[in-house]
Amino acid sequence: MANESDRNRQDDASFGGDAKELAEPRTAASAGKTPETSTAVKCRFHPEECVYNRDTKELGLVREVYEKDGVIMCGVWLPATPNSLRWGHFVSDWVEDVLEPSDKILVRSARSPDAS
Repeated sequence: MANESDRNRQDDASFGGDAKELAEPRTAASAGKTPETSTAVKCRFHPEECVYNRDTKELGLVREVYEKDGVIMCGVWLPATPNSLRWGHFVSDWVEDVLEPSDKILVRSARSPDAS
């Protein structure tokens, strides 16, 4: 009959040397999207502004503005259904340079705290 220390050694071996790696916390890829500076980022667009992306030909609603690696980025909500955020949204990070202001209005969800 195997004693307790042999059983523990077998359990450690089953991890293939990755036991220490698994003990470390994992962070999502989006967690790396933190502003480089704590100062305000100067951007042509502001949160709650509707923008058009010339590259992807999509409309979106700016939710945040930040700087990453010296490039001004906008966190943008994209409507899951055409022209409305009421039925959900996708999130994308767009470079400020490919954006232009849009006069379109995206209907926000009634659940949004800043919805009118």
